[in-house]
Amino acid sequence: MTTFHPHPKITPLHLQRKAIVYVRQSSERQVQQHTESQRLQYDLAARARALGFAQVEIIDTDLGHSAAIGAARRAMPSA
Repeated sequence: MTTFHPHPKITPLHLQRKAIVYVRQSSERQVQQHTESQRLQYDLAARARALGFAQVEIIDTDLGHSAAIGAARRAMPSA
């Protein structure tokens, strides 16, 4: 179970919103070789939950796609 650690700048109004964590690495090489960076990015979701966010969404659908090359094939988030 995640322990709730309130932060003075996070109000109940903030916590009613969804926290979104965008995990980003531009190349397949980064995805394969920089696993620590990726893990730290995913850990931000646990941090958001620890701060009290009930809804946390992780967006990682374009891992390994360059912004210059892969932007056109990125998935659009569902509404």
